[in-house]
Amino acid sequence: MNHGFRTLHPVVLLTYYLATTIAITINRHPFFLFFTVLVLILFNWVCDRGKTMKWWWRFFVLFGLLLFLLNPLLNHRGQHVLIYLFNQPITMEAVVQGAINALTFVALLLLFITFPRIIDSSKFLFLFSGVFPKWGLLAMLSVRFVPLFRIRLEEIIAVQRARGISLTTGTVRARLKNGFALVHSLLTWSLEDGIQTADSMAARGYGLKQRSRYNPYRLHPSDIFAIGTIAGLLALTIFGSWLGDGVLTMTPVIEPVYLTGREWTFFIIHTLLVGFPVIVEIKEEAQWFYWKQKN
Repeated sequence: MNHGFRTLHPVVLLTYYLATTIAITINRHPFFLFFTVLVLILFNWVCDRGKTMKWWWRFFVLFGLLLFLLNPLLNHRGQHVLIYLFNQPITMEAVVQGAINALTFVALLLLFITFPRIIDSSKFLFLFSGVFPKWGLLAMLSVRFVPLFRIRLEEIIAVQRARGISLTTGTVRARLKNGFALVHSLLTWSLEDGIQTADSMAARGYGLKQRSRYNPYRLHPSDIFAIGTIAGLLALTIFGSWLGDGVLTMTPVIEPVYLTGREWTFFIIHTLLVGFPVIVEIKEEAQWFYWKQKN
């Protein structure tokens, strides 16, 4: 996705991520969160055809199930007992709360795995270098090293495999020795790259006052409109949460999961906020299709 949402001003992009994080955190309703996960899966697909999501899906499933199962086993509060396990009640309220925790966790991860794809290093430094130059650089390098470690690890494993060194065959001692050698190569390579990056940033005058930027981002009317739209949707979402819409009541009696009345209004607002990048992309594609048909 090199057009549409990604080309908006970095402040707009950061505003979206902050607003969506708040919305996911305060809307503790399984119906809201389930469709949030679906919309964020679509966002990941639009972003990079789901390549990053495919690499992380096992982690999502594993920890999502772990959160879903742990809550009923540790929390026994509730009036609706489903079964008894080891003489401990498994309640419906605990199961629903576990589902909410799991969906919240998966939604936040689906949101933030798109962050490096949307806000690259230049945008990240534009946002934070003026206020926190050292912390901004450190955070940028930390975020950058996560996918970089994975790519380099795959390259080192391929080279070691070509030399006949494997981590899956041989004695335990031999595999441990090969594993430590692999980690040593990875860390050495990455630290050398980090030193080169730091020297390069220092040579370019990073952190100095009144330093010019290679990418002079400017706010356009469309960016201001986008910020206002996201802020308005977030304000309505917070207002709905304050009214109790978007939060599933557990006590004293658990309420039905399906939505009624004005809850549908706040559900649509929440979905529009989370799906803002997808809406921008659909608008861009529609405009491009219209101009191709016209010309």
